[in-house]
Amino acid sequence: MTFERYLRLGHSMKPGASIWKMGQLSFNRSAVETYKLDGFKYAVLFYDRDKKKIGIKFTNDAKEQGAGKVSMKRRDAMVFAKGFLEHFGIEHSKTKRFAIQHDEKNGMFVLEAE
Repeated sequence: MTFERYLRLGHSMKPGASIWKMGQLSFNRSAVETYKLDGFKYAVLFYDRDKKKIGIKFTNDAKEQGAGKVSMKRRDAMVFAKGFLEHFGIEHSKTKRFAIQHDEKNGMFVLEAE
């Protein structure tokens, strides 16, 4: 029998996102590395009320309408989204984790808000 050593590199190897109770939206290290999110300085947020889905489009265009700054915290990408979450009535009283879908056609990442 051969054992393999597990080297804990983070909580998950799958790209994912979280909405934090303070109103931040974050992408984990795996998402940052997989999709090269550390190469972007801004994000634009979208919401589909009917399907209750959040869309996030990363950009380097500071003048793009609705662009908010992306901060790198440790190796996660963070977007301050409290106003967005409150505007659309998206629950954020406790931290929630989400799988992400990469919508290449629309150039954004999608989270199921409910």
